[in-house]
Amino acid sequence: MRKIIVSAVVLLLCITGFARPKPKHVVLIGVDGWSVAEFSAELMPFTASLKGESAWTFNKRTVIPTSSGINWESIFTATSPEYHGYTKWNSVSPDFDQVTASGRDRIPTIFALLREKEPQAQIAAFYQWAAIKALVDSTAVNDLRFFEESVEGDNVEVEAACKYLKEEKPRLALFYFGTLDHTGHTYGWKSDEYRSYLSQIDKCIEGIFKGIKDAGLEKDTIVILTTDHGGNKKSHGGQWVNDVMKTPLFFWGKGVKAGYEMQGPAIQMDIAATMAWLLGIKPLDNWSGKALKEAFR
Repeated sequence: MRKIIVSAVVLLLCITGFARPKPKHVVLIGVDGWSVAEFSAELMPFTASLKGESAWTFNKRTVIPTSSGINWESIFTATSPEYHGYTKWNSVSPDFDQVTASGRDRIPTIFALLREKEPQAQIAAFYQWAAIKALVDSTAVNDLRFFEESVEGDNVEVEAACKYLKEEKPRLALFYFGTLDHTGHTYGWKSDEYRSYLSQIDKCIEGIFKGIKDAGLEKDTIVILTTDHGGNKKSHGGQWVNDVMKTPLFFWGKGVKAGYEMQGPAIQMDIAATMAWLLGIKPLDNWSGKALKEAFR
């Protein structure tokens, strides 16, 4: 009888959405300016292979305005621009007063929330765009490192990330790559140069995954792979939905539904909300995002 009751409770938790994976490590790989419209298995063979191991969608929606800072802040805080206050291109601080949660004077990022919950947690942000330092809330991060936007910078970042993963085994880490966006602005999102750089980014993504496995973390890690926006011509302004606003999102690792294409809607704010759920952080009452539990078993 006791076994039956326990089994019933477990089943009820799964049905009601209270059961969750409890990863020891969460890794967010951010690729700035990654266009779904130009994605192909030929250009990104490793990333394409992740479809068979991940829960994924190519229909995650950006927020408007479709600029980097605005979207990354939505990704990091689970709030929309109307709430977090970043509304101008290249903003590194709110453009107006934030709509904060009860009892708070500012909107915390997922990095800050984890620092509150687990003061001794190892948290990192490796990045190639200077604004990321402000957007993640550098005061919440143990290891904050800047790398140049170039092929060499990409490779140095991957090497440093792999070393860091093995030595520190972080609770939460961001590895951000910005050169693809720079390539789109310089040559165009549909240019040969942009398409070629997708192959370089694919190698970076593969390198981070290899680092996770070489560090022995793969059984207790969830990787989230995504972007802020796509692009069209040499810009990502406007509302070209298919080229700019439809963006990729992958969940890989512990408790993820492998080979599953997500069917429900997803938007930038859902990423931090999902990370919070995975890390056991309670959602705030001003969040626009929701945990994408559909991606998990």
